[in-house]
Amino acid sequence: MAMQSADGQELDLKKLAAHVEAEEFRALGDARFAQGDHEDAAVYYKMSIDMHPTAEAHVALAWTIAERGSVADAIAHCQSAAEIDPDFGNAFNDIGVYLLRQSDTEEDKDVRRRLTTEAIDYFERAIRAPRYDCRNYPYYHLGRIREQAGEFIEARNLYHQSLQIDPEFTPARVAYRRALSWLN
Repeated sequence: MAMQSADGQELDLKKLAAHVEAEEFRALGDARFAQGDHEDAAVYYKMSIDMHPTAEAHVALAWTIAERGSVADAIAHCQSAAEIDPDFGNAFNDIGVYLLRQSDTEEDKDVRRRLTTEAIDYFERAIRAPRYDCRNYPYYHLGRIREQAGEFIEARNLYHQSLQIDPEFTPARVAYRRALSWLN
């Protein structure tokens, strides 16, 4: 069934209803995730994706998957999110985080270096993304990478950029102070 919107666009009511219901399932998943029930949250996110795939639902499902240890599957869902909405910065930031997790457990130095380089690329993409609410996160993560590399001035500057965006972001505040202490 279709009808006209106020601006003359044709609206598909079935698709609109599926989108609304999908968003309700995603909200239920968010509530379950906030309560620490990642299993139920994942079920709601999957239901949301099955009804009407959105970048937000894929990224949310990726969180639940990553929390259960399947980082490669989490990355795949974030990549699906980026395909649905290439302007959605959360997907890029989260891929970067998951790549760093893989890097942390990798024994091969060359593989660690490659994963870190890929993570940097995704954090930079997150910073450039037009639609991203938590732009302070990729600056913070890039700061961590620079700090681990012993590049303390660059790390301090990145942590400072994170704090410019969100002065209440405690991890960046702690890291900024730590970077300052390395420079003294």
